[in-house]
Amino acid sequence: MAGINLSGIVFLYEMRLKSKTALIQEAFAVLGIAIGVALLFASQVAGTSLTSSITQLNTQLVGSAQVQLEARGPEGVSERLLGEVERLPGVQVALPVLDRQVNVIGRSGERSVYLLGVNPQQVRASGPLLRRFSARQLAGQRSIALPAPLASEIGAGPLQTAKLQVGATYVETLVGTTLGQPEIGGLVHSPVAVAPIGYAQHVAGAAGKVNLIFVRYSPAHGQAVRRALGRLAARWHVNLVPGTFDGQLFAKAVAPESQSEALFSGISALVGFMFALNAMLITVPSRRALVEDIRPQGASRWDTAKILLFDAAVIGTVACVLGLVLGNFLSLQVFHGTPNYLAVAFPVGNNRVVTWQCFALAIAAGMAAAIAGVFWPMREILTRTLQPLADRADHGRGWTAARVAIGLGCLAMTTTILLFDTRAALVGNITLVVALVVLMPLLFDALVRLFEYLSKLLDGVGSALAVTELQTVHTRVRSLAIAATVAVAVFGVVEFQGIQSNLESGLNTASADVDAAAGLWVLPRGRLNVQPTTPFSPTAIDLTALRRVPGVGQVSAFRGSFLDWGSRRLWVLAPSPGLSHPIPSSQVLSGDPTLAAQRLRHGGWAVLSQALAEERHLQVGQTFTLPAPRPMTLRVAALTTNLGWAPGVLILSSATYAAAWPNSSPTAYAIQTAGGASAAAVRSRIQRSHAVPPGLVVETSAERNRRRFAIAKEGLSRLTQIRLLVLIAAILAVIGSMGAMIWQRRDLIAFIKVQGYEEATLRRWLLCEAGILLAVGCMIGAVFGLYAQLLGSRFLATVTGFPIVFNVEVFAAITSFALVSVIAFAAVALPGYLVVRVPASTESPAY
Repeated sequence: MAGINLSGIVFLYEMRLKSKTALIQEAFAVLGIAIGVALLFASQVAGTSLTSSITQLNTQLVGSAQVQLEARGPEGVSERLLGEVERLPGVQVALPVLDRQVNVIGRSGERSVYLLGVNPQQVRASGPLLRRFSARQLAGQRSIALPAPLASEIGAGPLQTAKLQVGATYVETLVGTTLGQPEIGGLVHSPVAVAPIGYAQHVAGAAGKVNLIFVRYSPAHGQAVRRALGRLAARWHVNLVPGTFDGQLFAKAVAPESQSEALFSGISALVGFMFALNAMLITVPSRRALVEDIRPQGASRWDTAKILLFDAAVIGTVACVLGLVLGNFLSLQVFHGTPNYLAVAFPVGNNRVVTWQCFALAIAAGMAAAIAGVFWPMREILTRTLQPLADRADHGRGWTAARVAIGLGCLAMTTTILLFDTRAALVGNITLVVALVVLMPLLFDALVRLFEYLSKLLDGVGSALAVTELQTVHTRVRSLAIAATVAVAVFGVVEFQGIQSNLESGLNTASADVDAAAGLWVLPRGRLNVQPTTPFSPTAIDLTALRRVPGVGQVSAFRGSFLDWGSRRLWVLAPSPGLSHPIPSSQVLSGDPTLAAQRLRHGGWAVLSQALAEERHLQVGQTFTLPAPRPMTLRVAALTTNLGWAPGVLILSSATYAAAWPNSSPTAYAIQTAGGASAAAVRSRIQRSHAVPPGLVVETSAERNRRRFAIAKEGLSRLTQIRLLVLIAAILAVIGSMGAMIWQRRDLIAFIKVQGYEEATLRRWLLCEAGILLAVGCMIGAVFGLYAQLLGSRFLATVTGFPIVFNVEVFAAITSFALVSVIAFAAVALPGYLVVRVPASTESPAY
């Protein structure tokens, strides 16, 4: 057989697959690898899709503009600045843009969008998005253009009327045209509306104002233009930033989520790779038999390697194709949308981006698992060839000691990361999984021996057969592979579910504390307006009539907005001094909450989120200059969590906010109930009084908390989606591995039936063996998964600044244990019933 060629390898492969048992085993191996590839591919697509919409929108809008002048407040800056920019030598184009967040309401729904007002005469000098329009299309028209999917969603087609809600005001408008994929490409899923700047200013009540001025200048005058623009920016109190600055802001805002997704995607990849590798290890007995058959016939080690390599290539290729198809399906069905919690500050779309890296990583992992699994028996053959028989026992004891040392070393490394550097959580998870895998044989043997002792007390024939089979040398690798698959599955599910529970508890606490400052809140309608940051005219509410409503106590104005400071788009909160709890005390990380609240009421002080303070090297008591529309110097009163807003928060007194922002219109009113009146009853009276116009909504603190919590949870909604994906993959992997084990028992069952065993006894044997493997795998996976919960939760707290409660979610471990066990046990019951019905045979089974 020396020097076997490709045709000979193909012949051997075809001959082996003529055995139905071998064919079924290969099919299960393909399924296992495909699940791992699908898990990895889908999680990678989720990570790359998040930032695509804002990046594409920025690129399409900016075009070739090198810089932009950005107003620091939502009210914008005077158009007079545009004239000064246009007169600078070297400036080729200055494109003004009015940017407002509004609700667009159609016949069948409403959607929060960013209204972009542009100059019709300059659209040709802008980016590709605005070049789709002509001056004739926009000039003089009192209409807007919407992406076609958005228009269809709300029921507002071309030349149909819709309503725009700006603050508390409704304005009827015309949808002049809809934009499809040919016009704006991937931006077709972005929440934007385009209108002539004059009309947008009229709708927004911002006559003579702009928010952005994109500037393109001659490269020959670059330095002079930048210096001149810098002087203008300082004089007008606006920001001079790169043309693509919104992309940088969004990257900073989404950085915590991106880092979190990198961790969770990495863990998913690790779990998927282990599923694939364990699926291949289940076929080791049959592949070992193949190697032992061809070696005596003269096959060299290189011939054996070529045969196995061809086997791996076939299995890996089929599995990768199937896995990519399955992963694409899961990506569409599970990762069905971009988290829109950032849509209150960014025009986040729902684009799905698939890069070549997603394919490359998934395929590489799948092929690596196939090769590692196929070549496993080759390792044993080479070991037997090169090592004297007398040394094998010593080698086995040495390898056991090495496994213990490696496992304990990995656990020590994970513990070190947990205590000192949770940013290396992915490394900690890898070392934790390595510890699980290398310690699995020792833990497996110990638990099987424990069950053997219990089975002797029970004196059951089925349980005795199960223990005997689990201790058989020929099937040891297969048994370990199944137990490891179950352990890794439970590990991933327990870790993700525990982290999610800790995160939700923290977010719920923070949300409740923010809203507990008042019993009732009055703010503009709209699902996303929970911060709140949309100003409205104080005259929109009849405050005199509102205060006369029975049960209404103190009515306080609440102000807020977003402020760009460096690369962070901060959420600015300005509660009224009359509120009893202007600072959520449970979220204070540094400083005295009571003293900080007093200082905030007196003015001149501010509360910052800890991540922002660390970035600016600020501590409690230190001073800083706030880059507001009217810059002012403040002192740090306390440091808090980010209250669920990843870029950070800044809390000021209402008076300080009014001094720093030209437009001090309220964004909400906080109402304290009087005389122990029920918040729900007072709300009903307010609604009947008609003191609040239809554009505003009255919510109790509990209702507002639920709505805020629902939005805040979207900050890490990918965690929920990846957890669901891991759970689906885990169940499929466990069912596949257990099904493969049951099917491989056919020949052995047929052989021992000759000895008179009844089908009921054999069925109890199979179920008992499956139960032991599930119990062993689930117990080991749950213990390691609980440890991983703490590591993942501390990682999230460090990189996101989110409020997180650190609990060991034992209930999550128990439910995951039960869910995987019940589903897998139910899945093997039917195959077990069918397999024990094979006819008896005197042919000795081949492992």
